[in-house]
Amino acid sequence: MENSSFYSPRKKPSFNLFKKKVDDKTDPSMNQSVKTSGKNFKDNKLTKRLGAGGGVFLALLGVIALLAFLFVVRPAYAVFAVVTDLRNDGQTLNTTLVARDIIAFKAALDKTEKDLDRAVVARDKNFGWMKSFPLFKGYYGDTEHFVAAGKHGVNAGREFAVLVEPFAQAAGLNIEQDPNLPQGHTGLAEAVATWISVMPDVAANMDGIIVELAGIGREMKSVDASKYPESLFGQPIRQLIMATQGSLANVEEFGPDIKRAFEIIPSLLGVGGEKRFAIIMQNDKEIRATGGFWTNYATFKLSNAMLTSDFSSHDMYSIDFLLESIDAFHTFPTVPAKYNQYLKVERMYARDANISPDFPTAVDQWNYFYDLAAQVAPWEVKPIDGVVAIDTEVVKELLEVTGPVTVNGVTFSADNVVLELENIASLSLSEQAGRKKVLGDLMEGMLLNVFESNDNLWPKLIDKAVDLVRRKHILAVLFDPEAQTLLEKYNLSGRIVDPVAGDYAYVVQTNLGGDKTNWFVTKEITHTLEREGNRWVRTVQIDYTYTPKGGEYGVLEKQFQDWMRLYVPLGSELISVEGSQDEATTSEERNKTVFDGFKILAPNEKASMTFKYYLPDSMLMSDTYRLYVQKQPGIDTEVYNVVVNGEKQTKEIEMDTTFTSEL
Repeated sequence: MENSSFYSPRKKPSFNLFKKKVDDKTDPSMNQSVKTSGKNFKDNKLTKRLGAGGGVFLALLGVIALLAFLFVVRPAYAVFAVVTDLRNDGQTLNTTLVARDIIAFKAALDKTEKDLDRAVVARDKNFGWMKSFPLFKGYYGDTEHFVAAGKHGVNAGREFAVLVEPFAQAAGLNIEQDPNLPQGHTGLAEAVATWISVMPDVAANMDGIIVELAGIGREMKSVDASKYPESLFGQPIRQLIMATQGSLANVEEFGPDIKRAFEIIPSLLGVGGEKRFAIIMQNDKEIRATGGFWTNYATFKLSNAMLTSDFSSHDMYSIDFLLESIDAFHTFPTVPAKYNQYLKVERMYARDANISPDFPTAVDQWNYFYDLAAQVAPWEVKPIDGVVAIDTEVVKELLEVTGPVTVNGVTFSADNVVLELENIASLSLSEQAGRKKVLGDLMEGMLLNVFESNDNLWPKLIDKAVDLVRRKHILAVLFDPEAQTLLEKYNLSGRIVDPVAGDYAYVVQTNLGGDKTNWFVTKEITHTLEREGNRWVRTVQIDYTYTPKGGEYGVLEKQFQDWMRLYVPLGSELISVEGSQDEATTSEERNKTVFDGFKILAPNEKASMTFKYYLPDSMLMSDTYRLYVQKQPGIDTEVYNVVVNGEKQTKEIEMDTTFTSEL
C-alpha cells in the first residue's frame, strides 16, 4: 500500500493538492507527479471550486468505487461466468432433444446439476454478505428458489429419460452409445408422428415428471416477478419468471388433464384413422367478434399425425354461392339489426357467421352453412373433425420462423405478407375469384414448411405456436366432446369466460364498414369503479385514434365503422352511453349482460365512447376488487387503465388479465 497513488503514510494527504498554491516544500515526488500528469491543478477550475472539502469528497468517491468493485463488480463477473455456463447448458439440453439423443441429453443433465451446485458456491463466496442486508436479502432468497427449481428441472429431465427409453425405437430416439439414430426415420416430422403414436403408453407412467414439474412451480411461485427487470444482458427475465409461474404453478392439479390429453391426442391427429380439419383465415384488419372477417377456409387431412396431399382451399363466399340454389325455399338464420343497417344483408351468410364473440358458438353457426353446402356439393365440401382459426399475425410470425413461401412467382415473407393479403382481400368479388388460389397455395405452402422444416426449427415452431395460442391469435374447436372440454377448461377455444371470480368486462369490436381500417385504428380502454350512494358504478371509456400510414396503405384507409359491444356481469343496469352515433341497446348472451353502441371515424380523427352502468349488488362482497378483462382475439395488444378509489393501474395486455385492487 505504501506505493499506492491514493494514500501513503510517508506523504502529505493527497487532498493538499487542491489548495490554491502548491507548497514549495511539498515532497518532490509529489510535485513531479503533478507536473507529469499533464494537468496543472492550480489552474483547474473544478478543483478551485471544490476546495479542501471537495477533495475529501472525491477521495470518498474513489473509496466507494473501490468498494463497489471489490464487493459487487468483481464478484458479479465470477457469478456471471457460472450463469453463462447454465445458459449454455439449457441450449445444450435443447439441442440434444432436437437431435433425439437421450445419451447426450442425460450427460447434459449431469453437467447442468454440477453447474447449479457451482452457482450456489459462487453466490455464497461472492455475495454471501447480501443475505444480511434488508435491501438485498429478498433477491438472495430468490436465488434459493431459482436453484431449487433448477434441481427439480434436472430431476424432471431424468424422469423423462427413463420414461421414454422403452419407446425409444418407436419414437426414433438414441439410447445407445452409438450416435447413429435408429433406422426407419428420415426426419423429425416422422419421428414426432411416431412419438405421438406412443403417447398413451407414456401417459400411464408420467407421474414422476408431474411431481418434479410441480416442484418447479412451487419454487417459482415464491418469487415476485415484478421486482425484476424486463431483461438483463439481453435475456428476458421478468417474462420468463411469469411464464414459468403461469404454466407450472398448478401442474399437480392439471396433471390428470395432461395425462388425458396424451391419451386422446393421437386419435385427434389421425393415428388409427384419418382426420380432416378446417382452417379459417380471420382478417384481423377488418375485425369481427371472434378476431376478424372470415375471408377463406382450407381443409387438410392428417394420417398418423402426418399431413397428406388431400388439401383444398376456398373463398368463404364459395359456401354462400353454393347455397344460392336453395335460397328461394330455405329459411336461413336472421342477423342483428346493425348488420341489416350497415352491411345491407337481409339474412345470415357463412361469411358473417361469427357474429357472437363466443368462438364455439360462431363455429356452430358456420357449421350450419357448411353442412348445408356439403349436401349441395359433397365432392367439394367434405366432412371435418374440427376448426382452427388463425389471423394475419399467425401467418407473419410463422414466416419469420420458417422463411418465405413462393406462390405463383410471388414470394411471401414476414415483411410483405400482411399487406399482400389485405390487397387481395380488398379486391372485388370478381377480381378475387382469379386470385383466391393464391391464398390456398400460401396456406398449403406454410403447412408444408412446418411439417417439412429443419430439425432445428421445431423447438422454435412449438414455442411460437404456444405463444400465438396464448395471445389468442389461434383458436380451436374440436368436435370430439372430451377434447373440446379440455380446450374450454384451459381457455384455448375462445369461449366467453364464465363464471369468473369478481367483476368481468369484455370489449368486443365488429367492423361493419367492410374495409381494413382496423390496421390504422387503436383504442385505449379505461375502467373506473366508484361508489355512488349505496351502489357501485362502473364506467368504461373507449378512446379511439385513427392514424393513417399513407403511401401504399392509402387505398385501405377509409371510413371506420365500429359496432361496439360491452359484455358485463349479468344483472348490470345501464345508466348511459355517451359518444355512440346510434341508440344504445341492452341484451343478454351466455350469462352476460351486453350493452352496445356505434362509432364512425375518419382518418386522423380521435373519438371516445363511454358506458356507465350499475354493478349487481352481489358483485362486491369483500374488501378486494377483482376485474377479469377478456381480450378480444385478433387484437395483438391494447392498453387498459383500471381506476379504483382514485388509484390507477395501467397495463398493456396481450391475453386475458385480472386486475386486483383494495376497496
